[in-house]
Amino acid sequence: MWAEAYEARFSVPGVGQVSTTAGYVEAKYKFTPRFSFAVRWNEQRFSSVRDTDGGLLPWGRDTWRVDVGPAFRFTPHTEFKVQYSLQHEDNSPQPYTHLLAIQSVARF
Repeated sequence: MWAEAYEARFSVPGVGQVSTTAGYVEAKYKFTPRFSFAVRWNEQRFSSVRDTDGGLLPWGRDTWRVDVGPAFRFTPHTEFKVQYSLQHEDNSPQPYTHLLAIQSVARF
């Protein structure tokens, strides 16, 4: 299991200071030397900015995503992975998106 966190701050002309924080937590479990399964939680949050009426508006869409998938290692140099991701964005016309990915890995 491992995790990372990030923070970035910006000075935007005409807007002021904005910031974003992001991070993830990931876990991988090997059932056998050849077969494993991984899950990852990603999240990014944005600060707010003042609008012309003095109210607060987010300057980005707070987002989270969960990725899950198995992997099978054929040889020490070849691997096959499948991943499913579900993502949610606040205030988005389509708040939930789905992604299915298939990956073949060859190491040199």
